[in-house]
Amino acid sequence: VVKTWAVVTATLVVSCPCAIALAFPLADEMATVAARRRGVFVRDGDLWAKLGAVRKIVFDKTGTLTLGTPQLENPEALRGLSEEERSALHALVRDNPHPVSLALLENLLADGTANFLPGEVSETVGCGVELNGWSLGRPCWRAPAEAEPDCHLLDDNGPGAGETLFARDGRVVAGFRFADAVRADAREEVAALQARGFEVRMLSGDVDHKVQELAAALGLPQGHALGELTPREKAAWFEEYGAMDALMLGDGANDSLAFDRALCRGTPVVHRGVLERKADFYYLGRGIGGIRALFEINLVRRRTQRVILGFSIFYNLLAVGLAVAGRMNPLVAAALMPINSLLTLAIVMGGMRSVFRR
Repeated sequence: VVKTWAVVTATLVVSCPCAIALAFPLADEMATVAARRRGVFVRDGDLWAKLGAVRKIVFDKTGTLTLGTPQLENPEALRGLSEEERSALHALVRDNPHPVSLALLENLLADGTANFLPGEVSETVGCGVELNGWSLGRPCWRAPAEAEPDCHLLDDNGPGAGETLFARDGRVVAGFRFADAVRADAREEVAALQARGFEVRMLSGDVDHKVQELAAALGLPQGHALGELTPREKAAWFEEYGAMDALMLGDGANDSLAFDRALCRGTPVVHRGVLERKADFYYLGRGIGGIRALFEINLVRRRTQRVILGFSIFYNLLAVGLAVAGRMNPLVAAALMPINSLLTLAIVMGGMRSVFRR
């Protein structure tokens, strides 16, 4: 009886799962810290488990692959507005976080415009904003029922295509053209992600010719970039082509519906961003290198956890086998338990060390 209890005690002590229960969360936490050092902040601890299933990386264009700080290419259109028109435009853009609105607001303030029309501005996501008959948005958005021949709000491929149109009661007052700089490392990072086997896509609400130009510059295959998509069409793309293996990267309200469909989500840090609460992670800086860093860190994390699992299986087969065979004293088992924990934690520290090297 005494020997039986000794065997039972030794088996229970030596097979304590404390080590692996500590090691896996520690590896996740070290991965999170390593990502933070590279400017990527993980909000959802489940992200690490999701990253292993990602096969498609889907980018929004403006503010994600580009810097999100468009420059007004035709400031003369702004200078040609009357005082009333400038006040109406100021009201439309002053509280809107869209990059185009921010660029127009910056130019208005630089020209000394301080007045704005009173009233509540309403926004149609993916189209534009409006106030008491004044509107600012996509070319095809606010055409009158019977458009005049000189109306530029007929379609996205007609006159005014590629411009953001400022209109009153559906009639164009001015068209604004913008240029947005591509993030410095975008081509290099997209190529690196493709080389790692990821299918890289771009979905955008911007006019198609701009989207295709950027796609060609980034080296995306034909058909991997789509422009002139509404928020619902972006979400529908995920439903059609599979969202359970997709990482979505976006920065504005236009991407919110698509965010809800994707397996995991990331967003750059932007002023008054609307997606931070939905995102699994967000990242700082003027580049997108943090995306590749996440996958590199996760690769090391998964490899470390596999080593831990292998070590734990080996340890338990040996130690528990000896204990069950009655060849291990309970005191030896008690000593092996903390030794196993320390060795397991040492494996974690050694395995994850490489992710802290630049």
